[in-house]
Amino acid sequence: MNIKELRKEILKSKRDNKERSNSLSIILGTSLTIAKNDGNREVTEEDIIMAAKKEKKMTQQAKDSGAPYSEMMFIVSEEFLPKMMTEEELKENITSIIDNLIKDGEIKTPRLMGRVMGQLKKNFGDSYDGKIASNIVKGALIN
Repeated sequence: MNIKELRKEILKSKRDNKERSNSLSIILGTSLTIAKNDGNREVTEEDIIMAAKKEKKMTQQAKDSGAPYSEMMFIVSEEFLPKMMTEEELKENITSIIDNLIKDGEIKTPRLMGRVMGQLKKNFGDSYDGKIASNIVKGALIN
């Protein structure tokens, strides 16, 4: 979603769902701040995604500490975040990366962990849980 679409969605939500509109406005404000702090440039879709991640994390921290928080922020933030890989998809991709490294002459040892994680990040960005990926890679390289 680009900034124009986000602004339209905020206006639309003002009529239908004020809490949703407020959550969208917070994400808009955070994305504007991100772009301003990075050379006073135009907001990109990546800025909006980064803002959604930041707001989701802050909301989770508020929830964990017992402070007031908006459940709507969790819902709205998820709309902007990339679809996460399932654990099975993650295992398949990690196995493929390890197989390709071995074909290129690498030896399957725990020392490959950084290379595998680097390839995973390069190929799939933020569409997986890093902690789960790390555990899968460790298990695959030890066995």
